[in-house]
Amino acid sequence: MTTPTRPRSPGGRLLIGTLVGACLLVTIEAPLAFVTLVQLMPRGDEAVEFDAAAEFALLSKLSIGWALLCLAITLPFVKTRRLRLWWYAPPLAMLTALAVRLSFFPPYGS
Repeated sequence: MTTPTRPRSPGGRLLIGTLVGACLLVTIEAPLAFVTLVQLMPRGDEAVEFDAAAEFALLSKLSIGWALLCLAITLPFVKTRRLRLWWYAPPLAMLTALAVRLSFFPPYGS
């Protein structure tokens, strides 16, 4: 007499994949969120020297690249259904905010 065996559930591996994806994305998006916040903070004309305008523009461009990288890293986790579609929202929101800030409100007329 044989004992019926139950097929192994992939639930453990799915949970680990979800945790790895979530931790990775939160870790790489936290600095991007800080830079986005700094870029969106209103500054007066005398708050920063005008020489810093080029650095702010460069930081915006680098942050846009970082947001695109975050979107690319999010893609495999969403495609394999480890994470849900709403994980695209934070990098998309930051990408949009940075692009609008750089396009329509350039830092100090640069």
